[in-house]
Amino acid sequence: MNLDMSNWKSFRFGELIDDIYKAEPHSKVLLNVRDRPHGDDVPFVTRTESSNGVDCYVSSSDVETEPGNALVIGDTTSTISYQSDAFSTGDHIVVIRANWLNVWTGLFIVTLLRKERFRYSYGRAFRIPAIKEARLLLPAKKDETPDWQWVEQYVKSLKARPLSTNNGVEDALPLDTRTWRPFLLCRLFDAGMGNGIDAITTNTDKPKYQYVSRNSNGNGVVSRVDEIDDAKPFPPGSLTLALGGSYLGACFVQNEPFYTAQNVAVLQDTHALPIEVKLFIATLVRFESGTKYQAFGRELNAHYKKDFTVRLPVQQKADGSPRMDDKREYSDEGYMPDWEYMRDYIKHLPYADRFPRMTA
Repeated sequence: MNLDMSNWKSFRFGELIDDIYKAEPHSKVLLNVRDRPHGDDVPFVTRTESSNGVDCYVSSSDVETEPGNALVIGDTTSTISYQSDAFSTGDHIVVIRANWLNVWTGLFIVTLLRKERFRYSYGRAFRIPAIKEARLLLPAKKDETPDWQWVEQYVKSLKARPLSTNNGVEDALPLDTRTWRPFLLCRLFDAGMGNGIDAITTNTDKPKYQYVSRNSNGNGVVSRVDEIDDAKPFPPGSLTLALGGSYLGACFVQNEPFYTAQNVAVLQDTHALPIEVKLFIATLVRFESGTKYQAFGRELNAHYKKDFTVRLPVQQKADGSPRMDDKREYSDEGYMPDWEYMRDYIKHLPYADRFPRMTA
């Protein structure tokens, strides 16, 4: 089916639904199930982004359940999912019900609501009043009501092919970290702040550039926005780094020009580096952030341009000793990152042959 949006209408979400309410939380139950064997039968839905919001499974004898066929939103994290089966919930979960709702329309609306959530955060939570006021662009019938039948048929028509790769697990290179050395992030890249554009000031009428926020999903991209006259987009190939918040340390290589939200740093090349090297380093940045720094406590703002380090493989001579750099460009000791090894290591991983191309 073709996606022609020329006749779509804007609807206030609150006018489309039958019921919206805060679910009864059962957080204490979660403390008792972490180490229990599998076999519990009720999805326990929390504000997690992964696994469709399901943190674990609990016993129906321990909790009261919500009927399935519902949209579920974590109001402080703006996490959104569709739950087809009966479920139980943790804290700060909003449940939405409507007579048009089913798995097909539900998935469609989840996608649209996720486009809106970049406007919200802990400081400006996606609570019930804001959810009701969200505007969604939907196909409309002649009577200017949503065409739910078209929505259902459209989602059913979508097809997805499984990703394939020519790289086998047996092709992976050995990974020995014993000789790796620490390098300051600010000596590997030109580290600076992003645009700091507030989401509420952006428009999406003629989207041109990606908008990167402090998010751990979708490469950090939460929306596409219109061109902003007084803001220069950053070039593809740059790394973005969430400096604080729940997704502190989320680090990604961007493959298109982009703007950033507040508290997002941008790491740009001082030397041309292959995308594989940047992906290698971005993974280590996420690891270091998760082990040495803390959201709302020891965040990255004061460290990423000063003393944030990552351990990297170093170039070696034939006898196994490190090859030193007299100019000491990357470290005071003279160690040089082994760019070739990092590139080759990533290239040999499964699905590495599916890397997206950079777009100018």
